Amino acid sequence: MSGTEELAERMITVALRKAKATPKYRRTDRTVNVLKGAVARHMKVEPEEVKLSPKLNEYIWSRGRRSTLPRISVKVTKDPEGVVYVRLPEEKEEGEETKAKEARKEEVKPGEAAADEVAETKPEDEKIIRAG
Repeated sequence: MSGTEELAERMITVALRKAKATPKYRRTDRTVNVLKGAVARHMKVEPEEVKLSPKLNEYIWSRGRRSTLPRISVKVTKDPEGVVYVRLPEEKEEGEETKAKEARKEEVKPGEAAADEVAETKPEDEKIIRAG
């Protein structure tokens, strides 16, 4: 596999036990560094090129600074520039989310009649609220 062909997307389970060897007040910080190092080693990039998603970071920190996870499964994607994105397996990519939102917007645009129906229902709802 050459570097130009590889737009790899992998599922990786990373053992985070190395973080247990650090002082309690630094364990989750160390967990993030262990995760980045393991992903960098698997994807053959520098740890500085590994980017964690906000949801993954929130998940890691959800247990607090002192108690860390023993292991974590993540989905790893490498882009052509060599930047590696790490996210939770159930988390969608940013591009997928925006495509879904655009598709929903396009569905609403052709049905301008649907927008008129919404406008018509709002005054009726207000009358009911005022009467009640």
